[in-house]
Amino acid sequence: MRTMPVVKLLLASALCFAAAAAAEEAANAPAPENPPPAASALEAKQLPANPSHDDLQSCLKETDDYVTRGKTVLYVIGLTNSCDKRLRCEIFANVTGSRGSALGHTVMTLGAAGSGPAAKQTYSMHVKAAGGMAQISRECKVL
Repeated sequence: MRTMPVVKLLLASALCFAAAAAAEEAANAPAPENPPPAASALEAKQLPANPSHDDLQSCLKETDDYVTRGKTVLYVIGLTNSCDKRLRCEIFANVTGSRGSALGHTVMTLGAAGSGPAAKQTYSMHVKAAGGMAQISRECKVL
C-alpha cells in the first residue's frame, strides 16, 4: 500500500523534468534564417477597402438599461455611431428575468457621426420584469 504514493511522486517528478527539458530545447531553438519582410509604413497607414467587423464595432457605442413607465417595464438599447460612415445594424436581444424571457429584434440605420441625431438610435422592447440577464448581439455593415 505504501508503494503507490512513491510511484505517484516518481511519475510527477519525471513529468516535471520532461517539461523542463522541452522548455529549454524550445528556448535554444535557432531563429529562422529568412524572416518574412515587415510591412512598409505606407501599407500600415492605409485602411482596407472593406472594413472588417472589428473596425465597425469600434465605431459603435452601446448603452442598455431597464426603464419603467407606469406598470410597463422596458429594456432600452441605444447605439451611437462615432465614424464618418452610415451603418445598418441588425440587433438581436434575449432578456431573461425571474418572470420569463423576452426576445427582441430590430434593424437600425445610423447616420454618420457628423449627422447629429441621425447617428443615435434606440430600441425599446417589453420585458416581463426589471432585472435579470440580457444577451445582445448585432450585425453591422457599411451602407
